[in-house]
Amino acid sequence: MNSTKEINLFDLCAHIGHKIASGIKSLINGIGYAIRLTYRQWWIVLIVLSIAVGLGLYYSRENNRIYKVDAVAVLNGVAKDIVSQEFTALAKTYYKFNHQNLATILSISPEMANKNHSFRTYDIIDYLADDIVDEIDFGCNVPFTDTLAVRVPDMIALQFRTKTPNNVPLLQEAILQYLNTREGILAPYEQFYTNLQRTAKFHHDQVEKLDSLTSAFYFSNDSQIQLQQEKHTGLILGRREIKLFLKDIQEEIEELNRIDQRLAYASAPVVLQTAFTVNPNAINGPIKCSFLALIIGWILALAIAAMVEQRKAIITWLKQK
Repeated sequence: MNSTKEINLFDLCAHIGHKIASGIKSLINGIGYAIRLTYRQWWIVLIVLSIAVGLGLYYSRENNRIYKVDAVAVLNGVAKDIVSQEFTALAKTYYKFNHQNLATILSISPEMANKNHSFRTYDIIDYLADDIVDEIDFGCNVPFTDTLAVRVPDMIALQFRTKTPNNVPLLQEAILQYLNTREGILAPYEQFYTNLQRTAKFHHDQVEKLDSLTSAFYFSNDSQIQLQQEKHTGLILGRREIKLFLKDIQEEIEELNRIDQRLAYASAPVVLQTAFTVNPNAINGPIKCSFLALIIGWILALAIAAMVEQRKAIITWLKQK
């Protein structure tokens, strides 16, 4: 029984090795055929490559180059999905080739609207859970099952493509104006901001109360004072509790400062942490386009050259009934 299994495993390995060797041999033969065909029909290859490279350079001309533009936005009380939906809706408008509609939505000229497209959003990844951006998942490569990769809920990466990088500051204002006036974004933000103000007032009042209690403690001749903060809360202060008491004040002040900083940053539903930045390397740069044109052009040239050499056989096949 074991001997049979070993023989079958050996046969399987031999079969796989034969297939791999056969594939490598076919690949070498194919490359050799392509090289010989290129040599025999060099004039066809030269013409096709010249046309392909010319088209590539024309597509990558300076006024037609496309650049990626990215920004990181902080969301104040607004669900990330809602912002993503509103932002990517701009792309749907563009792909319908209705540039006038996009221009109206963003309050920009149709010419500018025609030069911007591919509005997309991406998740912000925080691996250390320290509120610091570690990665933007542009390739959507971070799986949701990765427990170490925390997707920041109140931050999002915005991206679009443009042919007019000099107009990005104007488009940034238009995009923020558009997002921050959408009803689905504005309504939850107003509630969030109101709650944040209430929280800030609560901690401010706590600091004042604790400060008053500190003064009462120092100016009292009693060894122990009982003060009522609320009807249901009694606070007993003694000389032994002064250090703990001062610690409470410090914690309240720190929390108040944190909330004040959040309020300062929550001036609108969507606030940019980093302004829209243009990637200096064009998507369709001349080097990239020329290289792709050479590859595609050579493949196309080989196909044409093969049809030229086999034209008689092709004509005979076409004439068959």
